[in-house]
Amino acid sequence: MSPFRQQPDQARTAEGFNICPNVLLALAVFTALVFLSYLGREGVLIFLISGLFLMLRRIDLTLREVQDYWWLFLLPMWCTLSALWSAHPDLSLRHGLQLLVTFMIAVTLANRLAPVIFLRVQFAALVMAGIASVLIGDVRADGVWIGIFDSKNYYAFTMVALLLCSFAFLADRGQPVIWRLAGLGGAALALPQIALAQSVGAILASVFVLVAALILLGLSGLPHARRRPRAMLLGGALMVVLGIVIPFRDAIMGVIVQMTGKDPSLTGRTELWASAVAEITRAPILGTGYRAFWVEGNALAEALWADFYILSRSGFNFHNLVLSNAVEIGMIGVLLQILLLVPAFFLASRWLLTVGHAPAMFGFMAISFVMILSVVEVPVFFEFHALSVMVLVALVYGLRAVRRASPPRQVDRPAAPLFLPRHSRAERG
Repeated sequence: MSPFRQQPDQARTAEGFNICPNVLLALAVFTALVFLSYLGREGVLIFLISGLFLMLRRIDLTLREVQDYWWLFLLPMWCTLSALWSAHPDLSLRHGLQLLVTFMIAVTLANRLAPVIFLRVQFAALVMAGIASVLIGDVRADGVWIGIFDSKNYYAFTMVALLLCSFAFLADRGQPVIWRLAGLGGAALALPQIALAQSVGAILASVFVLVAALILLGLSGLPHARRRPRAMLLGGALMVVLGIVIPFRDAIMGVIVQMTGKDPSLTGRTELWASAVAEITRAPILGTGYRAFWVEGNALAEALWADFYILSRSGFNFHNLVLSNAVEIGMIGVLLQILLLVPAFFLASRWLLTVGHAPAMFGFMAISFVMILSVVEVPVFFEFHALSVMVLVALVYGLRAVRRASPPRQVDRPAAPLFLPRHSRAERG
């Protein structure tokens, strides 16, 4: 039996928060994540204590969830295992174990709360982060507003998450009026802050996923017989567009560069990518070890920090998900990440096409946003990281939706003998 059917204390109401320990713990978990840059170690402690307590409340379910979703943990287990060949085994072991705990808490969240309840918990935490960024936020040295976060990109990603969450409430006509109004307020809070963060990649990616979500939402309202031909037509149109865009990609990139004011190398990303490719050739299968590249004393890391004026000598990456992870955890690690992201995208798409409600819409948009952004950023997977938890929760909800939609398996029973004793007939009948 699926764990989804075995939550005696699961919040199920659609009219508001069901105030139960699971909801309060989930709110503490997610609030700690979005405020982690501001709270520091205290935020990590709140996340770990709340998340572990949520797991320990029903240890029987936690063990069953580990069995049911074992393949989700292959990536953090590989990261932890990389300590065996890492240049800095202590760092790889510590960060790998922290990533494993983060994955476990994310899976627990997705199995303890109904999707709509988790979406509302997440929305509440994101709104608090948005308000705090306005009231007590800070400005970077170059004048860019970063709110309560350490970087403008993480600030932009969090506000985009708030925008997508708000849009999901607004677009779902089945949501109560109060939540649709809350979505309107959340969008009004998020939009100006996304602009303040000045993250062109986040803006372009969010526009794309909003349009894609609207298209899928429109398809979900069609009868199944008409939905497939329309979806195939849209897929064909997308292929035609790609066929037109790819030959003119240099000219299109030139227009984008001119409009956004970025330099032609995308703020030095092409140089970073070239360095990453050269580093990958040294250990293509296993990598250098999880979190073992951007450390003081590594000659290439030190040179890149100097080239890009990273005075703190920390908190940097190759600005491409595949390249960054190929450097640290090799092609095996990259394949494990693909094993998470690609099924997550298709499951979320199917979930949205099937039901068309707010949680499915947000799950699709969050995963699509990450996949688009992964070309120029490293949006996932990290320990104690809100966007990583959002993607994992959406993946688990997509799996649960498919399991619930699947017909129950028929168990073949042996045929009963034609003649039975009278007492046997009574027992059977």
